[in-house]
Amino acid sequence: ICPRDGYDLRAGAVLRLGGSHLGGFGEADVTYAFRQLSRALHPDKNPNNPNAAAAFRKLKDAQGELMQSLNDARALIQRLASPFQ
Repeated sequence: ICPRDGYDLRAGAVLRLGGSHLGGFGEADVTYAFRQLSRALHPDKNPNNPNAAAAFRKLKDAQGELMQSLNDARALIQRLASPFQ
């Protein structure tokens, strides 16, 4: 989650979710992936790992980013579909 050498993972890669070419993902997928990874990466579970806090923060940021993008997509679809209802 916190790679070295300046390489930065996108939110979907952090949560290990497939992209649109793999069928995409929904809120339940994001929540499930976040819960699974947060249990493993929580700083309390990894007291000897100095990168645990940064990894957990990155995980929380990725979840927020993906949930926001899902909400934005849902709002766009509703706005585009409203004239046809």
